[in-house]
Amino acid sequence: MFGYVRINKGELKVKEYEAYRGIYCSLCRALSKRYGVLSRLILSYDMTFFAMVRLSKDGVLPEFQPGRCPFNPTKRCNYCSNAAAQFDYVCAVSVLMFYYKLKDDLTDESFFRRLLVLLILPFASHWRKKALRQFAAVDRIICESVDMQTKTEAGKTDSFDRAAHASADALGKLFAFEVEEKQQAFYRFGYAVGRWVYLTDAADDIEKDIKRRRFNVFAVAFQLKSAQLTEEQKSRILETLNASEALALEAFRQTDCIYMSPIIENILNDGMNQTKERMLKGERIHARSI
Repeated sequence: MFGYVRINKGELKVKEYEAYRGIYCSLCRALSKRYGVLSRLILSYDMTFFAMVRLSKDGVLPEFQPGRCPFNPTKRCNYCSNAAAQFDYVCAVSVLMFYYKLKDDLTDESFFRRLLVLLILPFASHWRKKALRQFAAVDRIICESVDMQTKTEAGKTDSFDRAAHASADALGKLFAFEVEEKQQAFYRFGYAVGRWVYLTDAADDIEKDIKRRRFNVFAVAFQLKSAQLTEEQKSRILETLNASEALALEAFRQTDCIYMSPIIENILNDGMNQTKERMLKGERIHARSI
């Protein structure tokens, strides 16, 4: 995931924002504990959201203990003390998705970017081996998704739905992984979020993809030679992203999750909308610090 799924801080209560920060810091520490200090670099807002969904799915109300950031001792943090199993899963998904993203970058990125990937890949491969011990099924989900996505993009489809399906399907399966009740609701929830993320990333990367001659579904559908979008084209992008947001919110409410639902709904109602508007104004969205 890419850092698009984030809160609208101004609409959260103080205690809700502190809980969100606590999950973010807890995921950072969990990555370091399970996969080494360098794995903290793959921390993202998207996976913080995923962690909250997983905790809510399992009915875990986080209990926080105060602490300090190891990289900034002056910064106070709250760390979740009662969700080890949930963070095991989220950390594994994080490192596995990162590994396959690096593998994809080896074919899609520039020469110097590929050199950087080659330097990082041994670490990611080591993390993947550790994750496979407990989550081989998750690795299969992501691997199959990457293969399907590669084939879809090679066909240069102009369909938003077909282009986003592989990524959306993978996230749907990851949301519904080991879910006993409301499995279809969790799948639809993950699918809608995954579709939104894929298409938001495509819209955010139009200029870069055109310049590097990489597949971009909007560039194909609109037959773009430059990143300048007409108002009608922007409207079509907004329409398809709005549809995914609405489906995600509807499916989330059908999961009957209670814990942290105000924060999750803040992201689905306000945060995603804020990200989308900033992106369509031409701002670059990728970021991870809080």
